[in-house]
Amino acid sequence: MPQSPAIAVILPVWNGMRDLPACLAALERQQGVAFDTYVVDNASDDGSAGFVESNYPDVRLIRNETNLGFAAGCNRGLRAAQGYAVLVLLNQDTEVRPDWLARLVAPLEHDASIGIAGSKALFPDRTIQHAGGEINRHGVTRHIGYRQPDRGQFAYLREVDFVTGSSLAITHAAYEAIGDLDEGFTPAYYEDVDWCRRARQAGFRVVYVPDSVLVHKEASVLLDKSYDAELLAHRNRLRFVLKHWSLDQLVDEFMPAEQRWLNSLGWQGERIIAAMHRAYLHQLMHLGDIVAAREQAFPHSAGEIDGLAAVLLGLRAVYPLRPANLDDPVPAPSGLAQAAPATGLADGLRRRFPRLSLAGLLAPLTRPLARLNNQQQLAQVLVEYIRENNREIADLARELDALKRRLPPDTETDG
Repeated sequence: MPQSPAIAVILPVWNGMRDLPACLAALERQQGVAFDTYVVDNASDDGSAGFVESNYPDVRLIRNETNLGFAAGCNRGLRAAQGYAVLVLLNQDTEVRPDWLARLVAPLEHDASIGIAGSKALFPDRTIQHAGGEINRHGVTRHIGYRQPDRGQFAYLREVDFVTGSSLAITHAAYEAIGDLDEGFTPAYYEDVDWCRRARQAGFRVVYVPDSVLVHKEASVLLDKSYDAELLAHRNRLRFVLKHWSLDQLVDEFMPAEQRWLNSLGWQGERIIAAMHRAYLHQLMHLGDIVAAREQAFPHSAGEIDGLAAVLLGLRAVYPLRPANLDDPVPAPSGLAQAAPATGLADGLRRRFPRLSLAGLLAPLTRPLARLNNQQQLAQVLVEYIRENNREIADLARELDALKRRLPPDTETDG
């Protein structure tokens, strides 16, 4: 009886008919290595799943009822692919060279200290898209070699901060140690950066493999048009930084740098600033999840919730001033702006949710901020968030209810 392959290639798909035929055809031409392919279809409506089912009967097809996004879609494939020594993620808009897979997994098979390996990705014009990745201290990522002609300048295997999930291999040992992709980054961006960071924290090396090569069209991710990609990337950058930076780093380095960046945008950057304020608010409302996610890097970090909240509130308060006369020069950035009054909004909330006590439900967040004297600002910010995001109000109520249930028994509330 032939031995089962030790490698599983997992291909998350969403409306991929423009790219999927070429991707699967190139995958079928792999040489020198045996593997199984799992296609996870995220509720495509362009016939992607049917195409795979009709033309590739040996592919294990997993159909999701909804678009789960990149991380959750990959996780479904990872959980289905049990018993393989190496698990490989591949994007649908790629075309791999015939020796791509054999060369990608070779370092993992020969060096147990390596937990994750990634390929060289080229644009269709054959300039470099990715030769490994770097992260700066503010959480901004950079693809090494981006848009450079490929002249062999990155033709050596080396350790990197991260490799892109468009072509990423992880060993079973590393996967067992760090678990699934973090679905808090759903629907896309930074889940691969986070996975690599967690692997390194667990003691594994992350390497770039230069002779594993593919063309990545970078034409599609598992997003629909309702998402603002820029906002989403920043929102997930914040999640990554809040998970992995120490509180001292956040306060002393990240927060001042972020404030300088916001101020540098000036009043003409109000669209980006508004998007960032929404991103800070989103993370503020998910602080409980952030604290839980910090446990791997910072055990016993639950007591830091007040400091994390203060960082986000401080960033949310940056409002570069608009000149009184548009002909006037843009003034130098100045201090904090006052939050807008929230007249009537609390009453509206209570009418919609009779059992919702704003004071009581905010207690888990406002109480630790007593020494910072930020309770009123926090309440105003949270109510503003509710007003601006009415479609999320039910989720917000559930989040606050969950926080309330975790309060100590002696905590006073009026709800």
